[in-house]
Amino acid sequence: MSDATRPLEGFRVLDLTVFWAGPLPSAILADLGAEVIKVEAPHRLDPFRAYGIPGTSRDAQAFEKSPLFNSANRNKRGITLNLADQRGQELFKRLVSKSDAVMENFTPRVLPQFGLGYEVLRAIKPALVMTSISGFGRSGPWRDYVSFAAIGEALSGISSLTGYDSRDVLLHGVGVSDPYTGLTAAFATLAALQSALETGEGRHIEIAQLEASLPFIADAIMEYVLNNTVRGRVTNEQAGRAPHGAFRARGDDVWVTISVGTDLQWQGLLDAMGQPAWGGEERFATPLARYRNRAALNALVEEWTSSRDKEALASDLQRRGVPAAPVRSPAEQINDPQLKSLGFFQMVDHPYAGRHPYPSFPARFSGRYPAIARVGPLAGQDNRFVFEELLGLSRTEIEELEAAGITGPPAL
Repeated sequence: MSDATRPLEGFRVLDLTVFWAGPLPSAILADLGAEVIKVEAPHRLDPFRAYGIPGTSRDAQAFEKSPLFNSANRNKRGITLNLADQRGQELFKRLVSKSDAVMENFTPRVLPQFGLGYEVLRAIKPALVMTSISGFGRSGPWRDYVSFAAIGEALSGISSLTGYDSRDVLLHGVGVSDPYTGLTAAFATLAALQSALETGEGRHIEIAQLEASLPFIADAIMEYVLNNTVRGRVTNEQAGRAPHGAFRARGDDVWVTISVGTDLQWQGLLDAMGQPAWGGEERFATPLARYRNRAALNALVEEWTSSRDKEALASDLQRRGVPAAPVRSPAEQINDPQLKSLGFFQMVDHPYAGRHPYPSFPARFSGRYPAIARVGPLAGQDNRFVFEELLGLSRTEIEELEAAGITGPPAL
């Protein structure tokens, strides 16, 4: 009987990606059952391995402990292979012949320099799907420029909308343009794999971080196109809703979010507040009036919330039909009662990082989340399996490749 949580079982994906925007879509495919083989150069591992390592880690295996790398590369196999060497390129081509997809996020010039551009790989496997992720696309004046999350946010216009009034631009605490790009790449790759199954023809998919981020401010773009209005920075506001935003609750740096958009929700808030006298004033009589007077209204609401427990307050408001939620920190998420009731976090062991909870792929199949069988692979962990079992190399050949630095343990 097939496992409903592994609809992509039987597909093989070669993953040449680094950091987050690239490894995220291949991790999604791995979560869904595809065999994803992450390829790292022995002398140049994924730089994400250096992110988030505990400051006390000084041992030789510190690069295996990154929580960011291990989460973004869950459920993947891992090999080391030097694609700058001709023998490494030939081995990669042999892997391509046995695979369904290749994912990479080099700048556009890199793989063609190695003789591994799409046309070369397509000649080996006509049904191959290749997904190329870059900052700005494969043509144009920014073609070879480097992008990271903050750069994608800035150029796409997301940063121009993040902040308060006319004050400084604020970057997101999480580099949102990376997951926007990764999710777009995952969906596009799935569609191309389905097409390849039906037609036998592969596709070269190009995903630019700039373009993948733009749709998330489509409303602001259309506001300019249709009304010639440039939206300002209104991070804690939403047109037509008041009170709306994050309000101080009891404690140091403790917050609750409240969003009122209808008269019914407004009445629920007033009931929770004990029907304050100012609630009946003309300036708060309608949604439009409340929005126009939102600064004064928000101050009155925060005066009330600041002495209350965020959890109890949010629950009370929700019972009254008022959209509200406590602002939770990452530490609080682990014990979030809703997530615990769903079994969202899975405890996974890692030989160097230890045993920790990891978030599941956020979809359940027949009531179950896909299992996290392993988190980020150790560098070269699956070399023997891939080169010996998949490609049929002898032990002697594998040892020669290791000695030459084409595969083998990382040379850091």
